[in-house]
Amino acid sequence: MTRRGRSDAAESAAAARPSRMATLLALLACLTCCTHEDPAWFTDTTAAAGIRFEHCNGFTGRYIYPETVGGGIALFDYDNDGWLDIYLVNGNLLDGSSAPQHTNKLYRNNHDGTFTDVTARAGVGDTGIGQGCCAADYDGDGHVDLFVTNIGPDRLYHNNGDGTFTEVSAAAHIDSKLWGQTCAFFDFDGDGWLDLYVQNYVTYNPDSEHGSRGDYASPRTFAGAPDLLFRNNRDGTFTEVGKQAGISRPDGRGMGAVCADLDGDGDLDLFVANDAMENFYFVNQGNGTFRDESVRSGLAYDQNGASESSMGADVGDVDGDGKLDIVCPALRAEGCALYIRRENGFEERSRVARLAAATRPYTGFSPNLGDFDHDGDLDLFLCNGGVSANPGVGPAGDYVKRYGVRDQLLRNDGRGGFDAVGTAAGPHFQRELVGRGSAVGDLDNDGDLDLVLVNLRGKAVVLRNDGARGNWLMLNLRGKRGNREAVGAFVTLTVDGRTQVRTIAGCGGYLSQNDRRIHFGLGSATTAERVEIRWPDGKRQALTAVAANQILTVEQK
Repeated sequence: MTRRGRSDAAESAAAARPSRMATLLALLACLTCCTHEDPAWFTDTTAAAGIRFEHCNGFTGRYIYPETVGGGIALFDYDNDGWLDIYLVNGNLLDGSSAPQHTNKLYRNNHDGTFTDVTARAGVGDTGIGQGCCAADYDGDGHVDLFVTNIGPDRLYHNNGDGTFTEVSAAAHIDSKLWGQTCAFFDFDGDGWLDLYVQNYVTYNPDSEHGSRGDYASPRTFAGAPDLLFRNNRDGTFTEVGKQAGISRPDGRGMGAVCADLDGDGDLDLFVANDAMENFYFVNQGNGTFRDESVRSGLAYDQNGASESSMGADVGDVDGDGKLDIVCPALRAEGCALYIRRENGFEERSRVARLAAATRPYTGFSPNLGDFDHDGDLDLFLCNGGVSANPGVGPAGDYVKRYGVRDQLLRNDGRGGFDAVGTAAGPHFQRELVGRGSAVGDLDNDGDLDLVLVNLRGKAVVLRNDGARGNWLMLNLRGKRGNREAVGAFVTLTVDGRTQVRTIAGCGGYLSQNDRRIHFGLGSATTAERVEIRWPDGKRQALTAVAANQILTVEQK
């Protein structure tokens, strides 16, 4: 018995050795990995790129409400050289004690990772209390024009095609003087020409902010404001038709929007993310009008039937079912909403997708969906920043410390669930900043998606993508004359038997516009079997056996 017992013990010990050895080998592998670890997903290249932009929110110490918002970005090719340029929207002084001191900035891409400030020569250095921006060739002359929203008169800049712009708001009959927010060019009436949507926030009266306070007021302090819709007259002018079209509700507090074919019927619908009230959803009827389906669609409220403080929105197929979903960040404790498209509307699924738990500690503003690692599904970047003071930071604390929040990068697990990337995202994601606008696009034409961010009372940030490992394909779609950027196009790609979809939305994020080029991650595949484009006019065009790792320009036939 004793001898047998010893033998059993010896056998048990021998059986345990491989397990211990495996553990040791795994530990050694981990140490090796830590020594020779992959680079972070994103690298801050702001200084090396020559971007020297610092946002002014006009901070007075009296917590005037307009100090809480602003800072849009447009990534667009203003000089038609095939490289993305950067336009950054600035705020300004709010107390009226002196002349404006800050301007918006346009940076030209030098094709080598650096940018040159060309604001003065281009003539787009607006000195208003800037908010958002969007860009498109609204008159079909082959050059991308620019629109800027302000607290006060908005600005339309016509691209002259020689590196300069002319401010043409009055000549174009653009009369927009409210508290502008997100804006978008999109063809709402299907005539082939880009119209202009202008979102407004609140009806602001400075007299309502008399007295002293230790933090910012609630948005419920202020009445809402109607959004505007300018129909393109095809002669360089616009006509405001918001009421006739059915999108002009006077009670809105717009803080983000999506213009895309959200119901899959071929025309462009409008989702409006509202602050401290229900969201709006306007379904395009195909005859120049919209029907309000806010509540029926499931987009108005969260899972508990409560309205959220929605801030920014983006659109994309998160769960790989071929339908467009919506992400919409909100205040701390509310978390980022995820509206998944179903047969008869949308279902809020942030809890199931692990997105609510990951984002509740933060206040999100600008969401960007993109395949940042090239594995074939859409990841999520959130530009975060506070609107109420962090606990324990008193009035004496500086602005960034008082309202700073970390940005987040969340990786899609391939089934529509999200997990925080953590420290592997890069050092930037350890900084607490007051983030607002963000835009995603391939700044260096290397095939992966970079990021540009604006922070209130802080420096703009350029994040170069160094973490993508798989193959990729980018499509530069060229539509018909009145819609050369092909806004509204819907693309289906098949690779290794798997289908991905993308669209060119009218707007996304918060106050900002992303790269119009359509980007796909292909993983290890070197060829896409099929690419099918549904152009904005409904016509279809297919490509087969498309090689990976190229920026392919496709002209509509």
